[in-house]
Amino acid sequence: MPRSSLEAFSVLWRAYGEGRLERSLDLVADDCEITFSDGATAVRGREGLREWLADERREWKTITITYDEIREERPGWVLGVGRLTARAAGREVDRAVAFVAEFAGGCLVRGRMFRNRDAAAEYVRTR
Repeated sequence: MPRSSLEAFSVLWRAYGEGRLERSLDLVADDCEITFSDGATAVRGREGLREWLADERREWKTITITYDEIREERPGWVLGVGRLTARAAGREVDRAVAFVAEFAGGCLVRGRMFRNRDAAAEYVRTR
């Protein structure tokens, strides 16, 4: 098990990027909640994450998220800032993305996606 929140985030991120997140779900709490940048859409638990991943694989031919900055903002809170690109027949997405991950006991308990670093940093400051 990773020793720090930053290490756990990096392991999960690498696994997602390599298409093998399923193998790292032991780093995701059973009752984890991930909220997307619209603020209304959320996935809950490992099963919800599995279903979301399956939906994304069906919807997009390619999805890539690259992080330019990953740092622990405070104990248990990791902020990643980068870029999301996705392609499917006749559609393309290319935009900035930021993600705040909260960890407890070495597991992801809550995550929230934002459209930019400022919004993500404000979220961390106000929690």
